[in-house]
Amino acid sequence: MKFQQIRNATVKITYDSKTFLIDPWLAPQYMTGCFGLLPMIIAMNRRGDPRKKYVIDHCATWKPVDPKQKWIMCPMQPLPMSVAAINRDVDAYLCSHVHLDHIGLGLNGKGCEKLDKNIPIYAINRQDSNYLEFSGMKDVRVLEDRITYGEAEVIKVKAIHGTKVPCGDACGYVFRSPNEKTLYVAGDTVWCDEVAETIAMYHPDVIVTNNCAAMLVDNGRLIMDDNDLEKVCAAAPEAVIIASHMDNVPHATLTRKTLDEKLKEKGIRERVRIPEDGESYWI
Repeated sequence: MKFQQIRNATVKITYDSKTFLIDPWLAPQYMTGCFGLLPMIIAMNRRGDPRKKYVIDHCATWKPVDPKQKWIMCPMQPLPMSVAAINRDVDAYLCSHVHLDHIGLGLNGKGCEKLDKNIPIYAINRQDSNYLEFSGMKDVRVLEDRITYGEAEVIKVKAIHGTKVPCGDACGYVFRSPNEKTLYVAGDTVWCDEVAETIAMYHPDVIVTNNCAAMLVDNGRLIMDDNDLEKVCAAAPEAVIIASHMDNVPHATLTRKTLDEKLKEKGIRERVRIPEDGESYWI
């Protein structure tokens, strides 16, 4: 398989000759805005197509823990390559949930900026699929349990997106094929029983975790921190671990640099790869 870190949670996976772009947030640098601008976007989109109401209403609950994070624009980094190169050869998009740092959010309330609208995109539920259709995607499918592409199987698995109140529904993915190692993309989740059960059930050879330890007032920590990552390493002692979702959202509490330092303190730095945007691994 080939893993390529694009930016934030956007990763490009080539698996058993099929290519998947996961959580394709392809907005230009700074152009999704910031927490301070969300009230304006919400006010502009309270009316109109009801398919966007779910996303707009959900955004209204988001409050960063640190007030200094309110006006930091995102995505914080540019894309590492052209949009055309990112979309090239993609067989399907996988959208683990429709948060703005995974699928985008424009002033018109739409996501899916810069995506090829004809490529199939898989949502996790009907609400998300309705929003993707509103955003202009022409081939939207709901991933109920699993899909197959040739001999490759992509299985939807549970994710818990918050230590207090989960920040909406989200999922992870397990990729299996007789021709490849097993891959687990955990998605936006903290360490929880569901993650432990997925590792115990599928015995993944490669695990991708979202690791900037982002936080919101009402939801707590939304995704993994260094302590969670230590538990992943212990649960899968032979697996290759890749830390994604770094350095692009304002409510993060870990950066690549600070995660590197904390993993060294724990003595597990050699277990974890922390790719730069644009970096690829063949596994």
